[in-house]
Amino acid sequence: MLGEVGSPTMGGSMLDKALRIEGGPDWHHFQVHTDSTFVAVLLVAALLLAILLASAICYYVTRSIMLMIVGRLARQERHKWLRAAKRHKVFHRLAPLVPAAIIYAAAPLISGLTFPLIASLGHPLAMLAACYMVYTLLRAALAFLGSVSERYSHFPSSSARPIKSFLQIATIVLYVIALIAVISVLLERSPAYFLTGLSAMTALLIIIFRDSLLGFVASIQLAAYDMLRVGDWIEVPGFVADGTVIDIALNTIKVRNFDNSIVMLPSYVLLTNSVKNWRGMTESGGRRVKHAIHFDADTVRFPDEALLARLHDDVNRPLAALAPGDARRRTNLGLYRLYLTAHFRDHPAVRHDMPLVIRQLQSSQPVVALEIFLYLDETRWEPYENLQSDMLDHAYGLVPLFGLRCWQQECPSSRQP
Repeated sequence: MLGEVGSPTMGGSMLDKALRIEGGPDWHHFQVHTDSTFVAVLLVAALLLAILLASAICYYVTRSIMLMIVGRLARQERHKWLRAAKRHKVFHRLAPLVPAAIIYAAAPLISGLTFPLIASLGHPLAMLAACYMVYTLLRAALAFLGSVSERYSHFPSSSARPIKSFLQIATIVLYVIALIAVISVLLERSPAYFLTGLSAMTALLIIIFRDSLLGFVASIQLAAYDMLRVGDWIEVPGFVADGTVIDIALNTIKVRNFDNSIVMLPSYVLLTNSVKNWRGMTESGGRRVKHAIHFDADTVRFPDEALLARLHDDVNRPLAALAPGDARRRTNLGLYRLYLTAHFRDHPAVRHDMPLVIRQLQSSQPVVALEIFLYLDETRWEPYENLQSDMLDHAYGLVPLFGLRCWQQECPSSRQP
């Protein structure tokens, strides 16, 4: 606080003439009266040196004790979260809070001098110390969020329910709180004052940050309803997205397509557009095979003795269940369908608890279509494609054996003039 320049009393000592200290209501409020600039500067220098020295000693002592205690506790198996916090230097970042608090508490000592220029340094010093404390707490809180993310990633449910979006929301909230606190300190206003002004600007903020707010809400819904996970295969028509989700952030979803290109999707797109998620296929353990084989309708006929004899020699087992004479009442296409049904039911890779249908599709002359509909127990892309190709190769390879012919559209260049 500012006082008036004291005048030395007659007959006093030289020190009394140069310096006079008056006590205040508490330990850090008092006045130092002096008419010597040199004494004032010397006092300020000594005071600053004492404050810095005390701050440095307290910083190193506090840091050493805190890290020693944390290090011992972190060695215990049950304190895994403490090890994560130590790796992210949470406690290292908390240590500067002690010297900042000392400087903030000692700043009124400088304000007790009666030299206006020097005394006026106390208030800015206290404000800077308060701002630095806010900054220190912010850094420690952000480091703590990083340790939470690391520790959570070791849980089995982390891939199913990622918390990255929630941590990003918490980060934004921390930055907003820190900004309001710093502005309140610098302008010497209550935080409620700025919150009142912020509420008045809500409509404008909604317009400016529309995409961010939509992404914020969408991220919460995606996480709350378990609509998307890292590792899911999704298709988003209209956004050239057909691949695996590799990252779920607050505003964006990152998808790696199967051509290794990266697509960034706004989070709200997954709520406002149709999205195909293949996770259900993976979790069910069965992946569908749906393939149509088109035949020339002119080759569909009832089997003769030669065809039956050939089938008896080559594919007798699947047709053995037919009653005597039943084979003659079926067409070669019907026998082919019967064979495929029996063959795929015996296949070790086909899921027998899921539908297996070999059906004839509605068709028009000169084409007859037969559809293979079944599920394989392999959901991984490469093994699934290999299995499907082998099974279809077998189905196509047997077509001539049944006296059938696949339909082929005549090429215009092959027509006779």
